[in-house]
Amino acid sequence: MKKILLISGHKEKDNYSKKTRVYEGKINIDLIERIASKLRPYAQVVVYPTDRDYYKDNKKGIVKSDYDFKKYDYVYEQHANAGGGTGTSCQIHSNYKKGISVEKLISNNLSKLGLRLRGTDGIVRRNDLLNMNTAFKEGVDYCLNEAFFYDSPKDLAIYESNPDAMASVIADGIIAGFGLTVVNHPQGVVTNCTTLNVRRTPNGEVAFTIPNGTVVVKLGEDKDSDGDLWDRISCNKGSGYVWGKYVKY
Repeated sequence: MKKILLISGHKEKDNYSKKTRVYEGKINIDLIERIASKLRPYAQVVVYPTDRDYYKDNKKGIVKSDYDFKKYDYVYEQHANAGGGTGTSCQIHSNYKKGISVEKLISNNLSKLGLRLRGTDGIVRRNDLLNMNTAFKEGVDYCLNEAFFYDSPKDLAIYESNPDAMASVIADGIIAGFGLTVVNHPQGVVTNCTTLNVRRTPNGEVAFTIPNGTVVVKLGEDKDSDGDLWDRISCNKGSGYVWGKYVKY
């Protein structure tokens, strides 16, 4: 089963456009959460906490081991562009030698929504981004997608008219590009508690909490040091371990 890490490029109130009166960060988070829900039937999907900035954490050397690129088959980072232009592109490392069918599909799918392709058929190669360089050094497939220009009223209108469609064509590019098929992960709902702790390891440090009624996907089970089984789950806030009696499958 392919393991995919999804990253929203900025926190919610980052990168405000006075022209269109929107935050790039809020758009990134919205798209990442929508993409995650569409990919979960096909892969093991982990979302980097959306209240954090992976770039800043990476620069400071404080990325938790759960989100080390080496643990993933594919890293997808969501951005929107700015600077007065228009269009869409997938950005990959200049020296990346493997196939780019996934990134071409993502860009081509987005162009069908009315976005012009930037770069070479929607592909831009560069080597000046920290996360991109980290993935390249670790030999992990990585894509930074600048889906559209959030300071362009024309581009923004395409997103705002149907954000779910935009998330769908991105997810479809990943699914088709990798040839993913549906994996039978049971879904459950958090119950019998106000909030449920999601831990980084079985019975380990609490990563975050989720409220009663949250939908989770069970990815498997792992034992703690006492031999007790904990459910490994994924949800809209990320992934981790929970005590199974608080989830109704």
